Formats: sequence, structure tokens, C-alpha cells
Amino acid sequence: MILSDRDIKKALRSGRLEMRDVRQDAIQPVSVDLMLGDKFRIFKRTSTPHIDLKQDLQGLTDEVCVKEGAAFYLHPRDFVLGITREWLRLPADLMGRLDGKSSLGRLGLLVHSTAGFIDPGFQGRIVLEFTNVSPMPITLYPGMPIAQVSFYELTSPAQRPYGHRSRNSKYQDQDEPTPSRYHRNFTEPSKPQRSGRKRPHRTGPTPIKLWLDESPFRGSVRQFAEALEIPVKTVEDWVYGQSEPGPKNAAKVFKVTGLPQYHSEQSDLFEDEDPQT
Repeated sequence: MILSDRDIKKALRSGRLEMRDVRQDAIQPVSVDLMLGDKFRIFKRTSTPHIDLKQDLQGLTDEVCVKEGAAFYLHPRDFVLGITREWLRLPADLMGRLDGKSSLGRLGLLVHSTAGFIDPGFQGRIVLEFTNVSPMPITLYPGMPIAQVSFYELTSPAQRPYGHRSRNSKYQDQDEPTPSRYHRNFTEPSKPQRSGRKRPHRTGPTPIKLWLDESPFRGSVRQFAEALEIPVKTVEDWVYGQSEPGPKNAAKVFKVTGLPQYHSEQSDLFEDEDPQT
């Protein structure tokens, strides 16, 4: 089922769906208009002889920031990455679908090459994959309407939403036109560690920390731990990324926070089938 404008507004008011930096007139009959951000990522054509998918190619592109009111010129047959101005968070029972604007498509601007699907549980800004198939350069202005996102309700919440500890979610919390991280498919283990074990150091705050800072607990780990009825030291490790909640405790975390990555921890997440079905 696709959400109508009425259902989109209802989901935003209730907090089920979160979007930031959205214009008041952005909600369309079955979608939300998205604006273009000010960051682009362009390819260095002379520094790398070819694209080796097994290699970390962070140096393959350069980030360019365009000032408000200035233009980015996309030349014919060029491919660049962009970013939306809006930030969104999808719950475990909604997926998003990104589409370009019809008026731009008629001018030869393709907004995404393959990444039109936004997984349940994703949070961050959306990367745009621009291609100019017209015979002339196209000007792109930060803040211009660039795409639209629609939302589809799932038959049931995803058991392992995007960002879940058992998934290799490469672009969770992205805030810029993040380059491809496909090489991680070759370097990262196919199966994650069990809950409660130590996990690799991560940069930036954890989802629990971000939630806690904006919660009624006002960032207090102690009050959060009391609400969970779990020792403060254990909760502190979760908040600062030293470890993850085990299946039983994750159910408590989800009940209090509603964070989608802890939604289905009550069941055995390492089985192919949901034991409740």
C-alpha cells in the first residue's frame, strides 16, 4: 500500500516517519518533494586506471561544495553524486521509493541510476546519482526541487531492517554524497558477531546516543538504565558503542526507544524464518 498525502502527514505527526528540513508545501498527493543539497562528488579521470570493485576507492572522487545561488554544471554523459537537503528515518514497516521530477527528466537529467529503493530502517540523507543524457550541459542549483520520495507500507515490519547489527549497512547515517563502499562486500564477514559481543570502533554517535540526547531523559544514561531496569554500566556500553544489546535486552531497548534496528530481537534473528509464523 502506498501512502497518500493524508497518511504521510499522519506518519510525520506521530513520529512514525521522520523527515527534517522539509518545506511546508513539499507534500504531494502520494510523495514528498526533495530539494538538492550543496555537495557533489565528481570523478578524477586521470588518477585511477580502472575501477577495481575489491579496492577501497575513496580517492576516486573529489567532493565539491556549491555556494547558495551558484550553479553546478553537469555536462553531457557526465556522472556525479549529489545529496538531498532533507534527512529522513524510515521505520521497520515502511520502505521508500525515489523518483526524479518529470520536468527534469524531459530535459535529459537522470536522478538515480540504480538506487531508487530505500530500505526500511534507513536513516540519513539520500544520495542522488546524476547522469546527463541530453546534448547540452544542465545547471543544478542547491535548493532546487530535484526528486520525490513515496512510501510503501509493508505487510509486516522487516525482521532485519537497514542499520540492524546483523546487516552490512554501508550508508546508514550518511550526511554527504558518500562514495561507493562496494569493496566491503569482499572484506567484511558475511555473518555478524552475536549480540553482546564487542564490536569494531565506530565514528560518530550511536543511534542509541542520538535518541537519548533528544529523549525525555535529556541524555541521562542513568535514567535510561533505570527505565530499562538494566545496570548503568551495561547501558553505557551500548550508548557509547562498546557493545550491542543481546536479544532479550534489545526487546527492552526497542520498547523504550522505538529504534528499528532493535525491532525483531525477540526472535532468533539468525534463522531464515520467523518462528512466530
